[in-house]
Amino acid sequence: MQSVLVVLLVLAWAAIAFLTFGYAALVGKVRALETRGSTSSDPSRRWPDLAAPAAAKRTLALVVSSTCPTCEEAVAAWPAIRRALSGAGHRTLLIDIDNSGRWKDADAGEIRQGAELSSPLLLAYQPALLLLDADGALLAAEPVGSAETLTALTAEHLTSAPVTAPTTGVAS
Repeated sequence: MQSVLVVLLVLAWAAIAFLTFGYAALVGKVRALETRGSTSSDPSRRWPDLAAPAAAKRTLALVVSSTCPTCEEAVAAWPAIRRALSGAGHRTLLIDIDNSGRWKDADAGEIRQGAELSSPLLLAYQPALLLLDADGALLAAEPVGSAETLTALTAEHLTSAPVTAPTTGVAS
């Protein structure tokens, strides 16, 4: 009986060591991804055709799909938000990710079809608000769950303070 307990104890310690090394490897990968960030040298995260008009300004793009019910609410709120952002000097556009043409009469300003972009834009959610810099580098992609969320996400870009890259996650 005692030998069985010793074997189980050794196996438990081996499992703890294995999990510790696995966790250390995972932490290393996460740190590497965090330090890499969203550099403009990464071509998979750049859309030069969506670049902001100046270094101190940003492009804010609302990505929508014709099959998304929340997109209707976001697109309805977009014209007022778009005008305010444009007034602050930012570039605004609506990206019709599934090329449906459904949003052409929505007073959305500049509309780009997903197929027209210089490289594919793969997002797991729509609607989404993209933030791009003057080089077309993707700084952030935030899910938009409602018109209120869209307003909150764009509010910081309506101030006269210098624009900085957000600390939120980036999707590509």
